[in-house]
Amino acid sequence: MDEKKERIIVAAKELIAQFGFKKTTMDEIATKARMGKSTMYYYFKNKEDIFAEIVRIDSDIFHQKLNEAIQVANSPQDKIMQYVRTRMLHLKELSNYYKTLTHEYLDHYFFIEQVREEFYNFENSILSDLINAGIEQKLFAPCDVDVVVRMITIAIKGLEYSSFTQKEQDLERDSKQMIDIIFKGIEVRA
Repeated sequence: MDEKKERIIVAAKELIAQFGFKKTTMDEIATKARMGKSTMYYYFKNKEDIFAEIVRIDSDIFHQKLNEAIQVANSPQDKIMQYVRTRMLHLKELSNYYKTLTHEYLDHYFFIEQVREEFYNFENSILSDLINAGIEQKLFAPCDVDVVVRMITIAIKGLEYSSFTQKEQDLERDSKQMIDIIFKGIEVRA
């Protein structure tokens, strides 16, 4: 990435994290990046374009972390556990960094919905592949993979929501217990 473009992105990311998207101005970004506004406008036509690039970069990093977590695990169960664990920890990190952002405001931007849709497709593909691998290896019972994937993603989103609203939560423990319940259920087996 071009050095000036990177300076703009780093400056904008810091300002948005500190003051929020709405309150951050192009003037402040230019000042923090130590460049004129005309130079910034060469790279980005407005603040929304800068933020879209930040979101795209963060999304790429997120996908990379998830893929790396899956690669180091051995069994489909471990891969799903590492996927959930990595997803939860990364989102918690992002939520702490972007605590000034509000969903209501960002929902107006098309690029946010585009990133959500891409992640939804990415997540469904990864989880479907892992469930199918578990079925092929006879580790999981034959099932409707789409339903299982939907159940896992709903459970993840529920855990994700509670992790953002509760101060003290053990994401490692809660993620593991959630996946154990999905894999094994809560019924006593004979």
